[in-house]
Amino acid sequence: MRYTKELCGTMAALGLAVTAQAQQSDDQGDTARVVVTAQKREQLLQDVPVSVSAINSDSLKSAKIDTGTEIARQVANLRVSVLGDESQPKFSLRGISTPEFNLNAISPTGIFFDEVYVGAPFLGGAQIFDVERVEVLRGPQGTLFGKNTTAGAVNFISKKPTFRQNGDLTVGYGSHNLKEAKGAIEVPLIEDRLSARFAFTAAHSDGYIENVNPAGHDLSNIDRKAARLTLAYKDGDGWNGTLRLFGVNNNPEAVGAVNEGSGPGGLNANGRNPRINPYTGQPLSLHQVATDRSGVIEVRGSGGYLTINKNTDLGTFTSITSYVDGRFYNLVDADGTIDPLLHIDFSSKTREISQDLRFTTALDGPLQLIAGLYHQRDDIDIGTTYTIFGGPPVLPILRQSYNQGRRSYAAYADGTYELSKILTLYGGLRYTRDEGRLNNFKVDPVIPQQGQLSYNDGKPTGRIGMSAQLDKDVMVFGHYARGYRSSAFNGGTLTNVADLNVAKPEDLNSFEAGIKTQLFDRKLTLNASAFLYNFKNQQFLNVVGIGTQQLVNAGSSRITGTEIEAIYVPTRSLRLSAGVGLLNASYRELLINGVDLSGKRMIEAPRYTANAAADYRVAAGAWSLNFHADATLVGEQYFIAANTQPSRVGQSRDVAARVSLTSPSKKYEYAIYGKNLTDNQVATGIVLDPTSATRFTTMPYPRRYGIEASVRF
Repeated sequence: MRYTKELCGTMAALGLAVTAQAQQSDDQGDTARVVVTAQKREQLLQDVPVSVSAINSDSLKSAKIDTGTEIARQVANLRVSVLGDESQPKFSLRGISTPEFNLNAISPTGIFFDEVYVGAPFLGGAQIFDVERVEVLRGPQGTLFGKNTTAGAVNFISKKPTFRQNGDLTVGYGSHNLKEAKGAIEVPLIEDRLSARFAFTAAHSDGYIENVNPAGHDLSNIDRKAARLTLAYKDGDGWNGTLRLFGVNNNPEAVGAVNEGSGPGGLNANGRNPRINPYTGQPLSLHQVATDRSGVIEVRGSGGYLTINKNTDLGTFTSITSYVDGRFYNLVDADGTIDPLLHIDFSSKTREISQDLRFTTALDGPLQLIAGLYHQRDDIDIGTTYTIFGGPPVLPILRQSYNQGRRSYAAYADGTYELSKILTLYGGLRYTRDEGRLNNFKVDPVIPQQGQLSYNDGKPTGRIGMSAQLDKDVMVFGHYARGYRSSAFNGGTLTNVADLNVAKPEDLNSFEAGIKTQLFDRKLTLNASAFLYNFKNQQFLNVVGIGTQQLVNAGSSRITGTEIEAIYVPTRSLRLSAGVGLLNASYRELLINGVDLSGKRMIEAPRYTANAAADYRVAAGAWSLNFHADATLVGEQYFIAANTQPSRVGQSRDVAARVSLTSPSKKYEYAIYGKNLTDNQVATGIVLDPTSATRFTTMPYPRRYGIEASVRF
């Protein structure tokens, strides 16, 4: 097949294979010491019968990964689309995504910060700083991570206090007047008992997309500010605890959208071609727009996570309590012209609380268990204003508002049993009860206030499988797993009260087999997995027009695929890595607007993804010179289930590099870097709007460069 040949050729040029991006410390002679918590306990990556990619802090720094939108550069079969700004990643994992972009929507890929589930999509990438590692768990994680992990889970794990005084500071400057600073400082308050760590990040740039309207602002700028205070306590009686308090404040202009008219001659519903400069009559470049508003975004978030552990002879009792509060505001120029054809003002306020209580055994025998109880709730207030064709007197201004509340209760158990020195049986079961209500829904002046809409779901999820440790460096595994995403309300209803409905829960049955190996005296780690997904009742947003958005369930889908991951460290100075992901994802039953779309490719499911990276260290006198380069290849994909040409984006390539100079004591580091060195201009998100006859597409940041200086103390 053409795409297979192209993929193989590119990978041969890029080098040897991996995605498990966990940098090894200098005193490690092999690649075996990658520690993850994919099964809620610390384990070596090679001992976990789950397809996991882990990126630790050193790798994040070497690759200059600053936000959740960038981790896809390092993980096969993980894609990120963007429709707002860089702190709002919308993940697609193994071809499972959601076309829904309403603010009450829930992703099928669960986002976790220090084991705390965060459902608000606008807080899904805002806390990526002072991170110990990022773990991407593929496949349904319904046993230990719960609902809404149909596709998998992304777990961001922040650095814990070390009970030693230390700190670091990095400042940088880059293209488009980018100014950034980030750092952390830890101060022990009571020796070996209580320690405090404060971390922050801040960055601001000019817009990367030029708005040729003299009265407007450039788009696609960077503006992020966040801080975290972490307090850690321990005593000699088995008690330890960690309290994390955070705050987020982002104020960027929206990602610059390249809008095109979908009518004859590229005209929109106003008879204007959005790709023509209205002031000069010349075509706009892909880094130019002409809009009458700049898509101002405000993201505010705050909250805290409290983790308490009590160690006993039999195991560990754990309590994780969380509170998250946030709000989001976005002024969107949805038509992308200087005309007031379609303006949308989004606003949302959310509050989320959760409590996880569990016991993890530490027994001497063949049996190990984790069992727990979980509760989570969130409350969201939504307010959205639509101004179509300039509003009155042509059309009224539509103001939609409602309150949504969701409650989730679960009991779970997961364990392993060593049948022999070779065979281990593992499995788990979780039962989740979900309740939802939608109150005070109205759209002034067309839909009067409605009564309460509700759902009440009860679903079991779990897994059962077996692993075989064929020798100390070869493990094979296979399992069946089931995941589900709870019911959902149609938050996009605007003109037709009949569209105000509840979509049914979606279910996924997964069959997976894999192998984890280490070769050449553990200098090479080579892992592979293959899977079959049977997907039922996938929740699906059908955009008929601005006045009509329907939330429906796709009948069924099937996905088959594989990942091959490796990491090769022939010397302590050289590290090579890459990964390959292959997908065949299609709808088996899907009827939209009376059209049978069975057999069409699933959205945001490229048939192949690949990545590769190289890290090389060489002495420069007493100093150390470090070279990093990485490359990503993504196949064509569709953003609309009908697979029409306007919803298609072609193959994309992205290359990044960083060179740093480190002092002998590692106290000082100076670096230069480049991102998107190929100047990739393939769209990262597409929405087709029939009402304004507009194809709304978001573009990646263009080629850019920067310098950094770091100090550790």
